[in-house]
Amino acid sequence: MARKQKGKKGKKTKSAGRFGVRYGRKIRQAVASIEERTRAAHTCPSCEQPSVERIGTGIWQCRKCGYTFSGGTYIPHTAPGISAQRTVGRILERAPELTAEREPESGGD
Repeated sequence: MARKQKGKKGKKTKSAGRFGVRYGRKIRQAVASIEERTRAAHTCPSCEQPSVERIGTGIWQCRKCGYTFSGGTYIPHTAPGISAQRTVGRILERAPELTAEREPESGGD
């Protein structure tokens, strides 16, 4: 009788293997996915080094330069946050044009 070969233990369960059979498959997969993204290397927006770590919920800090910033709960840069930064950048880019168009009124006679 041939024996079945075992694969690597934990290949499917990843970090959620610690839950065993509890909580259901989809929830364990979601937890494993979130933990994988959270523990990945993230780059610092200040020094561009991949050394950002999570301090607390939504608080991230660079180990190299000490820069602390807010971000998402599980990842430092969320899609809405990136979109908002892009919008603010465009507004600041247009700021000199907007102030030039609106000339100050003279308060004279």
